[in-house]
Amino acid sequence: MNILIQTDNLIVNLIFGIILASAISLISYRLKLLKISGIIAVFFLALIIYTFGTWQWTLPIVTFFVLSSLLSKFRKSKNESVESYFEKSDERDHLQVLANGGLASVLVILNYFYSSELFYIVYVSMVASVCADTWATETGTLFKAKTINILSFKKVEPGISGGISFPGIFGALAGAFVIAITSLPWLESDYLMNVIIILFAGFVGSIADSLLGASVQAQYKCRVCKSITERKIHCNKETNLFSGIRWVNNDAVNFGAGISGGIFSIILYDVVKG
Repeated sequence: MNILIQTDNLIVNLIFGIILASAISLISYRLKLLKISGIIAVFFLALIIYTFGTWQWTLPIVTFFVLSSLLSKFRKSKNESVESYFEKSDERDHLQVLANGGLASVLVILNYFYSSELFYIVYVSMVASVCADTWATETGTLFKAKTINILSFKKVEPGISGGISFPGIFGALAGAFVIAITSLPWLESDYLMNVIIILFAGFVGSIADSLLGASVQAQYKCRVCKSITERKIHCNKETNLFSGIRWVNNDAVNFGAGISGGIFSIILYDVVKG
């Protein structure tokens, strides 16, 4: 009987998941938030997460996607010049979608078969990490504040990988906090402590992103304008590798940031509740 009920619920979730995924994809297309490959990736990602996790698991990542996309659009309208540093535009592709939410969707499926509060906290922490990283970049480049390399402490241009600023730090904390709050209705116990765990894990994930960006992420130097960029082509010319490892791009760094936040949440969870 329990198996039949579980199967019926899964079918219902699948139907609603298709509707929700279709709505998100359509909105993304109309608002030009995603490229076609990104729309396809988001459709399947949303479908999987809602089918196996319903709103408990869907709300955090949808909140991240919607608010971060709108923040990116707003920042671009105020400071478009910084786009020349970024490898990709504000219209996300499938690799960006998977880097930010691919591994998180695996946790949803695992939790469906082996339910655990820790799975959920790790999941939300990973989403909080990529949201904190995105908001740090957008707020840091929006206000054009003094930016320093997180490792060398030398001044760098806003938007350069590995750079941190006070507005960026504030944005990271705000992004992690917003995602942490979306999990509040479904936390099983120690609500405040779990929110704090997610908040700090998300912030640590964004710091990990900056550390990876400053050390191993590929950065290139334009042959024409001599600026540092993530792009392999700049000013219509092929750029030269300036620092980092050639195959480590922004998607790989974002993936690492999410994992870092998830691992840190496990450590905090074990310390607090162990």
